[in-house]
Amino acid sequence: MSTLKYRADVDGLRAVAVLGVVIYHAFPSVLTGGFTGVDVFFVISGYLISGILYKAQQDGSFSFKEFYARRIRRLFPALITMLVLTLAYGWMMLLPGEFQQLGEHTAAGTLFIQNFVFWQETGYFGIQANLKPLLNLWSLAVEEQFYIIFPLLMLLLWKRMRAKWQLAAVMGFLLVASFIANVMMSYQNVTADFFLLPYRGWEFLGGSLLAWWHYDKGHEGESPKHREWVSGAGLILLVLSMTWIHPGDPHPGWHALIAHGKPYPGWRAFFPVFGTLLIIAGGKDCWINRSILSHPAVIWVGLISYPLYLFHWPALSFVRIVNNGGAPTGEIWAALGIALLLSVLTYYLVEQKIRRNQSKWTVPSLITGFVVTGLLGVMAMTKLITPQIDPRIEKAAFASQDKDFFRGVKQHASEVGLFTLGGYGPQTHFLGDSNMEQYMPRAVEVLGDNRGGSRGAIFIVYTGLPPIPGFKVHQFANGLSLMPELKTQLKAHPSIDRVVIAGAWTRYFKNEENTIDGISATDPKAIDKSMKALGVLIHKLRDQGKKVTLVLSIPMGPKFSPANSLDRHYTRIHYKDPETFTKEEFLAGNRLLLEKIAATAHENGADVVDPLDYLSKDGLIMVNDKNGFPVSYDGYHLRPGFVSEQVKYIDQTLAP
Repeated sequence: MSTLKYRADVDGLRAVAVLGVVIYHAFPSVLTGGFTGVDVFFVISGYLISGILYKAQQDGSFSFKEFYARRIRRLFPALITMLVLTLAYGWMMLLPGEFQQLGEHTAAGTLFIQNFVFWQETGYFGIQANLKPLLNLWSLAVEEQFYIIFPLLMLLLWKRMRAKWQLAAVMGFLLVASFIANVMMSYQNVTADFFLLPYRGWEFLGGSLLAWWHYDKGHEGESPKHREWVSGAGLILLVLSMTWIHPGDPHPGWHALIAHGKPYPGWRAFFPVFGTLLIIAGGKDCWINRSILSHPAVIWVGLISYPLYLFHWPALSFVRIVNNGGAPTGEIWAALGIALLLSVLTYYLVEQKIRRNQSKWTVPSLITGFVVTGLLGVMAMTKLITPQIDPRIEKAAFASQDKDFFRGVKQHASEVGLFTLGGYGPQTHFLGDSNMEQYMPRAVEVLGDNRGGSRGAIFIVYTGLPPIPGFKVHQFANGLSLMPELKTQLKAHPSIDRVVIAGAWTRYFKNEENTIDGISATDPKAIDKSMKALGVLIHKLRDQGKKVTLVLSIPMGPKFSPANSLDRHYTRIHYKDPETFTKEEFLAGNRLLLEKIAATAHENGADVVDPLDYLSKDGLIMVNDKNGFPVSYDGYHLRPGFVSEQVKYIDQTLAP
């Protein structure tokens, strides 16, 4: 099967791409658009793979078997090495749930479907994404999906096209269609737009069209008339992409050209894609390609770019896992050093030796190794392989993941969260923020089997919104409030006879950006105005014949998080006994506010429930339950399992 003439400047482009990605992942504020290096890789892949296919078709040497055998020799050695090392290290230092997810991602990595898995799990720029050691494999999955589809498409077109221009016309049509789909999806689902091939295909097809011009139309050795300007413009576009584009913008695609009255960066991936095409089109003899991209040091980075791309993300991810999401600069540099060392060793001792081995058993052995690696991932995913750790660590880890409040409730369309459960008889109406959401599991436990005319529950909840009329939380600039939906539900359901109000009261009055009637929440006057507004709300509900119960704050703060019991190191996890906290410690900075809230409730005819009476004993706040599991999952919310089984202080609002 035909091969292309080696172009050192293309390896130099690989170096630019991988360095951009690595710098962004390690120090995102240094190179805000470094992640566009992935777009550069996609263009290069489309160009090189298409060139190989065009040349093979011209001389009649194309073979699917040979084509995919080359792909296997190119991709599998480093990928198997990285997956096995990551899985082995994960077994040593991850929690059971984390290792199970790593197993799932390993298995997906051997099927090249990890972009679909990550698309369903999280956005690429999300905080939790940093803690997934194999997240970077999404781009490899997209490439492999292209490698599977594109040769089949080319074979089909070759059999039907009578003129070479027809092939280019079809690819041009597909490129435009993919780009339009990408732009449309950037408004509808940014995560799908980022992860899925249909919205990335135009980047590969751009490289394919250039390869068609070079290798199918016979312009391979030619350079454009103004090659220096062409290559220079391409380099400028790449520099702008990596310094100007920010991860907060939709990617790839454009955003509104005007946002908040100011020019807004748009078109996104068009810049690195077009810049890469211009540099390749400039030819190997222009100054930038010859003197910069073809410099021996740059070429060397390009040669190890594939293993470096594979190893750098797991190394950085493990550092962040150990440091609970953050990472000291020194440890980031150490992770990059380890990734570089592993990349060099993998390139010279694994990748090069296997690619040069002409044994007929090389490809079957690589396929077998790949399958075995995938099976190891499946065994980890199904808990046939699990880390051996202290049971107390496992309980703390379980608690930190026990956070699904909404199981067993039905969600309805609403600007805020609207959920129902139980029967359609008398209704208990729950109103509040996420500290009200946390009580859903108990309502499900008590009312979940209710049907017909028996009691049900309606929850109006929204994270970060206090149930205080007129109180404005700074992050909701649009004035979002629970009150309109409350009014709607009270009118629609005369069967509501009880209203329960709860919130993380102590948090809202510590942020000076929160306001009521234009007064900062940290101003004592704001507390008085808030109490007056809360009192009016309770009084109105009482006038409507509703029994009102107000639930005070649970003990909260980072010191209550189960993560504090996990002392993570790079080789293992130790368990730390949780600190003891007294009721007086929590009340020291919160007593006055909580007393004012309770007094307001009483004065307006509401009952008051104080969770501290139930979550403390002998003056000590409960940190673990009777089974040794932490009662909180993050320090600010009770975990659903504990609420469902043991939080009975709201049962009076749900009783027949």
